[in-house]
Amino acid sequence: MSGPVVVKLGGNALASLDEALALRPSGHPFVVVHGGGAQITALMRRRGIEPRFSGGRRITDLPSLACVRKALADVSDELAAALAAAGVATTVLRRGEALIGERIAELGLVGRIAAVEEAPFSVAFRQGSVPLLAPLARDGSGERYLNVNADDVAAAVAAALGASELIFLSDVAGVLDAAGAVIPRISASAPPTVSGGMLPKLAASAVAVSAGVGRVRIGTGTQVTA
Repeated sequence: MSGPVVVKLGGNALASLDEALALRPSGHPFVVVHGGGAQITALMRRRGIEPRFSGGRRITDLPSLACVRKALADVSDELAAALAAAGVATTVLRRGEALIGERIAELGLVGRIAAVEEAPFSVAFRQGSVPLLAPLARDGSGERYLNVNADDVAAAVAAALGASELIFLSDVAGVLDAAGAVIPRISASAPPTVSGGMLPKLAASAVAVSAGVGRVRIGTGTQVTA
C-alpha cells in the first residue's frame, strides 16, 4: 500500500466535502485537514475584532485565538457529522493532539509546524477511521495553542506521513494566470506570481514536494493545477 492521500478543505469546507469523498482512493489511508477562515472572520467581527493578515496568514492575539478555537471546533463538528452521515468513521483531532508548533512572534499566537506526531494517525488508520484535523498546534511546552495556517498543516502532515498525494480543495479553480485562466501545471523552480491566500498554498506545495510527496494538486476538484 502506498502512502495516504491528504486533502485540505478550504473555502466552504462543508460544500467541498463531497468532492473530497469522491477523491478518496480505495485501499489508501485518507486524511482530511480543514480550515475555517470565513467562519473565524465572521465570529471575530461579531465580537468586534477586525481581522488582520500578513502574507496570507492571520495575525492572532488572545481574543482572536478564542475565536479561532471556537470557529474551528464548529467546523470540525459539522464535518464529522456529515462524514458520519456518509458512513465514514472519523477521528477528530482539533486540540493540537498531533501537531507541535513553533511560534512566529511577529504574527502573535501563530505557529509553524515543528513536528507531526504520527501515533494518532496510525491509530486511526488501524481502526479504519479518517483523521479529521483542525489547524491548531501546541507549543513546545504543550501548554499553549497556536493558530497555524491550514495549508501549512496539510503539507506538514503529508510530508510526515509520506503521502502519495496532497490535494488542496478550494473555491478557486486553481492557480490562475494574469488572464484568469487555470495554469494546468507549475514548477517549484518557476512559481507564478500570486497573492493573498494562494501565497501559503504555493509555499506549502513546495514544502510537500521537496519532502517527497508524490503529487500536489490545487483546485475545486474538477479543475486543478498540479
